[in-house]
Amino acid sequence: MAQPTSSAPAKPPAKKQSNRSNLIAVIIIVALLVATVLFVDVGQMIQVMLHTNYALVLVGVIFLLGGIALIDVRWWYLLGREPAFKRLGHATNASYIVPILTPIPNYISRVVITGMATEATLPQATTSMMVERMIAQIMRITTIVLTIALGVQSTMSPASMVRSILLSFAVLAGYLLAIRYAGQVISGVEKGVTKIPRLSDKTRGKIVSIIREALSVDIGMKDLLFAVGMTIVMWTLFFLFHFMVILSMPLGLDMHSNITIALGALALTPPSAPAMLGIYQISQVGPNLILRLGSLEQLLPYSLMLYFIQAIVWMILTVWGLRKLDMSFVDLFRSSKSQSDVVTATEETG
Repeated sequence: MAQPTSSAPAKPPAKKQSNRSNLIAVIIIVALLVATVLFVDVGQMIQVMLHTNYALVLVGVIFLLGGIALIDVRWWYLLGREPAFKRLGHATNASYIVPILTPIPNYISRVVITGMATEATLPQATTSMMVERMIAQIMRITTIVLTIALGVQSTMSPASMVRSILLSFAVLAGYLLAIRYAGQVISGVEKGVTKIPRLSDKTRGKIVSIIREALSVDIGMKDLLFAVGMTIVMWTLFFLFHFMVILSMPLGLDMHSNITIALGALALTPPSAPAMLGIYQISQVGPNLILRLGSLEQLLPYSLMLYFIQAIVWMILTVWGLRKLDMSFVDLFRSSKSQSDVVTATEETG
């Protein structure tokens, strides 16, 4: 009888994806450092940091903490107000460290630690996180529209501000109406894509799937409106944080530019979505440069200041949360990594 031949086990796709994500993160950080050395006057950037008004920064941090507190309240609300609020708050706080040290997204670490630290089940936390992510996308789109509407104007006036805000709220209202009538919208999209020539069935199916995923939420309209209302207040506090920080820095910008850049930074890298050093700066500085909201010499110091302020706050909250939950960094990272591999494998096979 022929003996079975042994072969080395194939490397899991999720492991390959994880290694690829780590490599990309390292490349981005190195590219940022090289770009800084080549294109930015480092001495001037240090002078900007030294002459920053840190009293205004402190006011901004107060707004930041207020917004973070509302993340806890909204998370508790989306989980049906069942977990103990204080313990859930510590779980949320402890989740911030993972995405600033690894490529693992914040939503994965939040779901994992919520399941570990509270009586909320993993499916319950996952469903609530899907709603939260959808609301975040609504706010990003709304804020981007507001940023562009203000950015294309040469000056800032009360009338232009009102018009821009009304436009952004119209986008928000349109999105909520689309959710309310999701069935009709999805049906209309399905009919519409069939009329587009030279579009493969696979592409048509993908378009419909994206729309269905964006509009299908397991939450009543009343609860959704309340959660969106909390998010608007939360993002207002986050905007005030961004605005106070840019106002505190001697960047030579007028008020119009300060407001527009602060809004753009908020839309691209909100404090509710922590990211690694480098990825955060690329995500924020690149699009703002493309939109010509400022120069690299202005945007990079501002982005670095925002990041390190938030990183300090996130670190303090994480250490506090882990101590209150009697958990270790190792447990948190191991569990988040395991769940990240599961999510990656699911997305690759799904």
